[in-house]
Amino acid sequence: MEIIRDLEALARHPYPVTAIGNFDGVHLGHRAILKTAIDRARAAGGTAFALTFDPLPAKLLAPDRAPQLILAPDDKLELLQLSGIDGVIVLNFTLELSLLAPRDFVRDYLRGKIGVREVVVGHSVSFGHNRAGNAAMMVELGREFGFDVDVVGPVKIGGIEVSSTKVRELIGTGDLRAAARLLGRYHFLSGQVVRGRERGRTIGYPTANLASETECIPPDGVYAARVILSDGAYPSIANIGMRPTFSESARSIEAHIFDFTRDIYGTRIKLEPIERIRPERKFDNADALKAQIALDLSKAREILSAA
Repeated sequence: MEIIRDLEALARHPYPVTAIGNFDGVHLGHRAILKTAIDRARAAGGTAFALTFDPLPAKLLAPDRAPQLILAPDDKLELLQLSGIDGVIVLNFTLELSLLAPRDFVRDYLRGKIGVREVVVGHSVSFGHNRAGNAAMMVELGREFGFDVDVVGPVKIGGIEVSSTKVRELIGTGDLRAAARLLGRYHFLSGQVVRGRERGRTIGYPTANLASETECIPPDGVYAARVILSDGAYPSIANIGMRPTFSESARSIEAHIFDFTRDIYGTRIKLEPIERIRPERKFDNADALKAQIALDLSKAREILSAA
């Protein structure tokens, strides 16, 4: 998959079909948009692009209200690649770009720099200054500038419209199975394994401490989980929170991988929390915590065996 960050260096491609969106989560709604672009490009012997923005526009324009990202940037690119798209155009979102009127954005970027022959958007797309452009306007601008526009309608799962906002809401309440139904996969946190205080090791349950690059993190608690390494997925139990038994002052994310002895410090991993077992709570001492962890492990194995 080609990743293009400089449109000035973009070579001409046959019949460019471009799907436009933030694609945070690359959920089932996004995948419907991407599949439409891929299918249209294949039918025309063309090239399917996804056009996205970095940073997310809200991060620049309204940082205090910007949503927590479901995916770290590298993870988004990885999932876009898995969709089968030919290339991803990553536009650097700047204040100057945010001030472009919808028509100017289409004229200067879509036609002028990319040379689109078709554009694919979701039904709720917005673009241009003050988000003034919508799907209907894109259709009109397509007629003006000579490209076709495919508008992909809402995707619903169990009567729920799939959106990044809804996925964030479900993750935020700890309903990870419902979030997975909209994502088409389990949500994951990614980042490097770093050294912690190694308290888990002292009570017989060593943990991998994750420095999360993912912003959208489930509520504090204990989870049945999987740790994804380069050679496969490993059943685990994860704790997200403040470790109140040890009076910690910083939130941590740590996973105990079942029957695992390898040293993975410095490794970038993915952690998939599958189901919340219980909220985090304070225990009287380390022995009481150790006894509870044994119960949690049994419950996690039961959950994961059916996942």
